[in-house]
Amino acid sequence: MFNKSATFANLIPSGLFNSIYFTPLILHFMNSNHTETAENVSQAHACGCGSGGCGSHSHDHEERGSFELLQPGDRVVDLGSGLGHESINMAQIVGPTGKVTGIDISPENLAAARALQIENEITNLEFIQGSIDAIPLPNESADVIYANCVFNLQVNRQKVADEMYRVCDHNGFVCVSDYVLINDIPDGIRQETGELMGCVFGAEDVRKFMSYFQKTGFNKGGIVEVNKVRIPDDILTKYLSPDQVKSYNDAESDDGIFQVVLVVEKPETCASDTCCCNPDKHQN
Repeated sequence: MFNKSATFANLIPSGLFNSIYFTPLILHFMNSNHTETAENVSQAHACGCGSGGCGSHSHDHEERGSFELLQPGDRVVDLGSGLGHESINMAQIVGPTGKVTGIDISPENLAAARALQIENEITNLEFIQGSIDAIPLPNESADVIYANCVFNLQVNRQKVADEMYRVCDHNGFVCVSDYVLINDIPDGIRQETGELMGCVFGAEDVRKFMSYFQKTGFNKGGIVEVNKVRIPDDILTKYLSPDQVKSYNDAESDDGIFQVVLVVEKPETCASDTCCCNPDKHQN
């Protein structure tokens, strides 16, 4: 384990956010086996799985270290809800006074998720077909929005961030789990690693990643968890020198691919240029 807070904190103090809060950022190497690597990333370190991500709604950011998920009564949106497993877990947590809405583009995923919902007798949950760059929900209708490994798959990421901002209520939270870079990586590494973990294809510089959320109007928040992806040596050695391979395998190095969890809070009031009703806001 290595503390990576300094590296990521030093990337972001240039005004991207007014306040950035960091829990200890513990760096984990994923298992070198290809299949287990992908599973570890999507399950053990997902934004909605309890390893980090959106936690209690305490506005004291110093107290958010455990990131226990949700509160009873919360209105939750799960973007890219897939087969519905996480949405069902969320619905059980928020209880009968809360509601979870899963959004997915795939009819097959929605059918499977609805069947699972019926099987588990969950009544405070709805699955809706839709794209996350045009979320089919009203303005300010969610207390917490999750996007687990779907943000990097989008063509217009600024529009997606804008949509998250629109649907999130004031003082609500958006939690995004995805992959970022500090230094660029060879195309071959991106391609081969992306075949194991699809979200890696769209991994961008961490500053670019965070800028989407700053631009749309979020002014509090930051990266709350970082995990370095363990890229198999048989991939690295095709594209890198021995010294470069060593750097990619060094948990304290800035070389490689990082899985991060970003949590941002929508302000109590919006500026005119970030207002959801601004007709020019989504012209990206």
